[in-house]
Amino acid sequence: MKKLLKRLVAFIIDMFIVIIISETLSRIDFINIYKDKYQEEYAQYIELYNDALEEKVTLEEYNEKAVTYNYNLGKLSIISSTIYIVITISYFVGFNCLYQGQTIGKRILRIRIISSKDSNVRLWQYILRIVLLTGIFSNVVLILSVLFMNENIYYNISYFVNVFEYILQLVIIITTIINKNGRGLHDIICQTTVVEE
Repeated sequence: MKKLLKRLVAFIIDMFIVIIISETLSRIDFINIYKDKYQEEYAQYIELYNDALEEKVTLEEYNEKAVTYNYNLGKLSIISSTIYIVITISYFVGFNCLYQGQTIGKRILRIRIISSKDSNVRLWQYILRIVLLTGIFSNVVLILSVLFMNENIYYNISYFVNVFEYILQLVIIITTIINKNGRGLHDIICQTTVVEE
């Protein structure tokens, strides 16, 4: 199996584990006290969206209400976003540190992260790598924005953060594919590489 495919499958396995854990914790009422309110607000937003598609509301009415729904959903998702951030960093950094550059997915596919500078991978490299790969940066920016900005500013920030995240992921994928050593932007920035065992 080619190294690039191994990396992709390992990442999918790892993210599946992270999402299962994060979602399970986010569905526990005493941990995520906003769970039910989020579902209600989301259902109302979907209803508004469908009304806009069916032209029951004008585009102007939709845009005005969508800003408020977006802001409310951002506030109600702070706990679940925080859970995702904590679980993602704990999982990836914890396993990589414990197993010298291997997560469960990487162990299964027999690949590992090493330093491209001929030294041990440092904690900051694991953390930065995961921040770049998994949307943690975006989640942190959105949490801070919803806490400290008004709904119009938050709406604009969330738009630009999402565009930035898509572009970042696209650049990571492209650089991983075209780089002769299979090093993506995240590897280059963090001075790491993934090798087969």
